[in-house]
Amino acid sequence: MLIETRPGNNLLRVQVYDYLQKQMRIGALEPGASIRVNTMIEELGISRTPLREALLLLQEQGFVSILPQRGVKINVLTIDDVRDIYEILGGIESRVILSVFHKIGESEIQQMEQLNSEIESNLAKEDIIKHNQANVNFHDVFLNLSENQRLLRYVKHLKMQLYDFPRRDYGQQWNRKNLQQHQEFVKLIQKGKAIDAADYLRDTHWEFDPPDSFLIIPGER
Repeated sequence: MLIETRPGNNLLRVQVYDYLQKQMRIGALEPGASIRVNTMIEELGISRTPLREALLLLQEQGFVSILPQRGVKINVLTIDDVRDIYEILGGIESRVILSVFHKIGESEIQQMEQLNSEIESNLAKEDIIKHNQANVNFHDVFLNLSENQRLLRYVKHLKMQLYDFPRRDYGQQWNRKNLQQHQEFVKLIQKGKAIDAADYLRDTHWEFDPPDSFLIIPGER
């Protein structure tokens, strides 16, 4: 039994969901692979209901597809998917930066500069997992100033697809260009140029260029 069963179906559903997330993150459940529902029920020592509920949530978030009479598939992220996600995030984040620009102060700017330093350090150490997390955290500095929780959840799930399910490395050239754009974005904020910062996010930072790598990062089993 891999799941510690506790009273309450909702809690069990969360445990199963977290377990499946971890297995996808580390690559134990690989993109394109099938989830054998009956086998997993037996392995986890649970009933069908919490597994079904966890899978429905993962499907809603874009991580799996439940196919009638054919089981459950782990979704494959293609280059076209990345392009689409970039376009969506560019539109969303440019709108958010305009709505929260008046809330950005010296503390937020310092946080973004510190995270850029972490990104650069992690690139030098070739620690792509920490690099990806610092990259997400950089954007969260201004995103979390928004009170639109539905939007924030949606953005989080899109970025999980980009970076975490499974963990990915888009290559040194791609990552370094991303860092340079972060630095330019901070300069626009420091100058008080809200519209320029929003346009830069949409038209430059989230403008899609094919990555020089599309590697899955091996995870701990």
